[in-house]
Amino acid sequence: MTNDNNTRKKANAVFFAAVMVVSMVAVGFAAAPAAAAANSATIDSTQPVTPDESTDISFNTDDSDDYQIAIDADGDGTIQEDEVVANTTSGGDSATFTPSDAAGLGADADDTFDVAVIEAPNSSEADGTDVSAADTTTTLDVDGVTDDLRKATHYANSSTAIIELSYSNDVTIPDQSNAEVEVGLDNGSVVTIGPGAATSFTEVSAGLIQVDTGTTFNNVQNVSVEAGFEDAAGNDVSDDDFDVTFAPSVVKVNDDSTFEAFSGENVALENASADSTFDIDGPGVSRTRGTGTNSLVYVLDTDDFENGDYNITNDADVTSVLEISDLGLDVEVDEDEFTTNDAVTATVTSDAINREITADLLDDDGDVVDTVETSIDSDGEVAVDFGTVEDTGTYTVEVTDDNSAVSVESGDFEVTEAPEGDISFEETFITEERGDNANITINFQGDVETANLTIGDQEEVGYEANVSVDSGGEDSVTVGFNTYVAGNTSTLNNADLVYIADGDSDAEITSVDESPDNLTNILETGTYPFEVSDTSFDEIANGNSDAVGDLELEERSVDSFNLWTTSADVYEDVEDVEDISNGVENDTVVETDSLTEGDVLIHELSATGLEGAIEANGGSLADLITDTSSANDSTGIDLRIRQTADSTAPNSERKQVDVQQMIADGNVDIISTEGSYYIAFEESNIVLDDSSRSISDEDAFDVRLRVKDERLLDPDEDELEDSDVDITDFYETATVSFEYVEATGEFDTPVEVQAAEDQTITGTTNAAPGQEFTVRVRSDSDVSPGFVQTSEDVTVQSDGSFEATGLDLSEASVNDTFTVTAQQATFDAEEDGTVVETVGEAAFLEVSDLEPAEATATAGDSVTVSATIENTGEQEATQNIALTLDGDELDTTEVTLAGGNSTTVEFTADTTGLDAGDYEHGIASDDDEATGTLTIEEDTSGDDSSGDDSSGDDSSGDDSSGDDSSGDDSSGDDSSGDDSSGDDSSGDDSSGDDSTDGSTPGFGALVALVALIAAALLATRRND
Repeated sequence: MTNDNNTRKKANAVFFAAVMVVSMVAVGFAAAPAAAAANSATIDSTQPVTPDESTDISFNTDDSDDYQIAIDADGDGTIQEDEVVANTTSGGDSATFTPSDAAGLGADADDTFDVAVIEAPNSSEADGTDVSAADTTTTLDVDGVTDDLRKATHYANSSTAIIELSYSNDVTIPDQSNAEVEVGLDNGSVVTIGPGAATSFTEVSAGLIQVDTGTTFNNVQNVSVEAGFEDAAGNDVSDDDFDVTFAPSVVKVNDDSTFEAFSGENVALENASADSTFDIDGPGVSRTRGTGTNSLVYVLDTDDFENGDYNITNDADVTSVLEISDLGLDVEVDEDEFTTNDAVTATVTSDAINREITADLLDDDGDVVDTVETSIDSDGEVAVDFGTVEDTGTYTVEVTDDNSAVSVESGDFEVTEAPEGDISFEETFITEERGDNANITINFQGDVETANLTIGDQEEVGYEANVSVDSGGEDSVTVGFNTYVAGNTSTLNNADLVYIADGDSDAEITSVDESPDNLTNILETGTYPFEVSDTSFDEIANGNSDAVGDLELEERSVDSFNLWTTSADVYEDVEDVEDISNGVENDTVVETDSLTEGDVLIHELSATGLEGAIEANGGSLADLITDTSSANDSTGIDLRIRQTADSTAPNSERKQVDVQQMIADGNVDIISTEGSYYIAFEESNIVLDDSSRSISDEDAFDVRLRVKDERLLDPDEDELEDSDVDITDFYETATVSFEYVEATGEFDTPVEVQAAEDQTITGTTNAAPGQEFTVRVRSDSDVSPGFVQTSEDVTVQSDGSFEATGLDLSEASVNDTFTVTAQQATFDAEEDGTVVETVGEAAFLEVSDLEPAEATATAGDSVTVSATIENTGEQEATQNIALTLDGDELDTTEVTLAGGNSTTVEFTADTTGLDAGDYEHGIASDDDEATGTLTIEEDTSGDDSSGDDSSGDDSSGDDSSGDDSSGDDSSGDDSSGDDSSGDDSSGDDSSGDDSTDGSTPGFGALVALVALIAAALLATRRND
């Protein structure tokens, strides 16, 4: 049987081996390629090439045969052996050759030649092969005209802007006064250089000529030599227009310096000698490039270069650094869609400022529809306006930086047909206070460009103004209507009555007419209709207006005067009302009734109806404030800041602030928004009427603002005619008071720090929030080694506190003394300090709120005990908190508390094994303890459910019920771990019910300890 098996196994092995061999052979046949010749030849070098120029060719081949590359130089269609210029071996698929190596192809060859790739082991085998029978062919364009201008490069070298003319052969300028070159620019203009300008041409070497253009032409297009250039034979050399490459940035590679350029622009790499090579290494770039014959410069295109530094090393091993950065040029069209009546606008931004750009509007075919040439301003931005576009369709805007040639293109946007003309109001109900400016916004649609606006109605409200508005191509125009000027243009200015609210708008008011124009007072409260027509005022008068609305004028008022203060540091950044509001929100601008030395006082006036008078008198509330001593009591506003009588010294005149002088000196700032006016000045800029006096600590001042303008007050004429009444009885007044106090500050004592890093010293001051100063800590003279530490930008908080942080006293020693001072602050503060072991009061974990303090439980019950742990010290502490019974620890838990913090701890314990009686239980820290009384009562419910011992106690020591396998268990507990009744002190309970959870500490642990000791003694006795 065994022999049969062996035989069968051998037979199987032979069979499977045969199968594998057949399979491998099949695979080999399948994988073996069919014999194939070369195909698809390609000339890799840029054509045309010169006869002596190294030229690359590549082709496809699937075999490992040798190939011959030949040029049919005589054009007879047959390859001769002397026309073979290169070969490949063992299946090579590329080669480099020089065209003039082919017999008959001379230096003056100027034609297109067939290049044949022939499968042959050597040139003699290729001899006589028809070009048509070659494995593959391509063509080669050879330009062998002598003295050809090889390249022209425009850039600025160290002294001037030049065009380098690089010739393939020797070209000179025998008489530079006869030389003439024309430079063509892309705007169609031509700049002629020479003749007669001998200094404009530099013959660096034969074949290398520099033309001094004097100016950099970033729009250069071509150059042509007109006269004065000769070849080696003395023949005149002139050229047609030759394209010029412009490089706005230059790297002088023979100078080991750093040069800058923007990513995407051409960079001229200039060397001191011609025919040089450069190694270029940087982020993602490692290449070698050369200037070529008769040239000092190679133009590096950085279009795909990342930002970063690139090392440029010449063949003399001198390295310069080219630092590439992003110009940040960007363009965004202002709308996703324009109509044929809209001006197409875009915004161009750049990280570089004051750059000339060209913006082209392109249609969906990429054709230029319109061009705008402009400059990016000093803010790095410029608006581009192409005007209206007649043809609908999809467009983009392409922007080119003129100098670097870096360009960007916007996303697509649409131009759609404009809708039919229409005109309307943005809002048809407007509410303003008398004397304020009402803004009426008119919307223009379609081809409507003119609006005729009527405000009021002569018959209905006794007042009417007719205003003509030219939209200037704007879709929306807001017209400001000054209700203070209205009705009095005979005295005031028409231009102040109505105006274009947006100062940057192209819209304009073309005509204004009002009736009446000589009202003494401002317009009365009430409703004033306003209407608009795109046709005429007659259409409005005839009830044919295009849109109507109502202007509701309400009574004006002066409501309140409040005081705020802030530090000079904060106020330095305040420019508008929003900055003040932000300061209020972040508590750097706070309400006050005092002005502290060195701080800023801000008076907030809440009043309505002043905007029209402000607009008509210069645009600022300051323009309305008059001298309090002015004899004219019926114009403007007066502002008086005068010392209170109570704070004035006996027999002394009250001090008064010269507000007008402070305004004239530019030391009063008025920041306003409609209805709120903030009048601010620094304490240090206060000027008194009597320049010999100055404000003193605890001087109190009353601030009074009075509106005196009779048009605003609109007094009752009958009352005003009363001999006992004058205009002053109608003044509107707002008052507020403040006290001047000297700046004070102090450090919190005792000043104590540890000999460690990041120490903190705190203090308080009456200075306004936001003041920044420096705190310096200097060791006393008897401390060695000494130390000096400063904390800068210490900032006063809204509650007057400050905190100097980050003081590094790690080099100090305990008991070193020092002085801490406030510097560059408006107040003086100095205090002695000490380096201590620990800062602040030691930690103390106090225990309280023991719960329960008094408790009763039945033996075997679980009891939960909790307490509050509070760190009444200042230092952080970590301690073990213990649950105790009669002074013994039963369980602990770790607690970490920072100074002043508290937490609650909780324990759960089992009372199994405790005898009936009173116990002292408690929770204790290392520092404190809270205790109470725990009363344990006997369990009278019975403890023997198996019926083997009605008392639950087998005193005979013979436990027939199987509860005590040893027969010696006076407690009735089965210590063997086999307890069919479910009472198993070992934790192995076949019934699944164990009355004691091993994870919970029990008061019975003490009893268990006693039992273990007894068992040990008994075992010792038995051994004896």
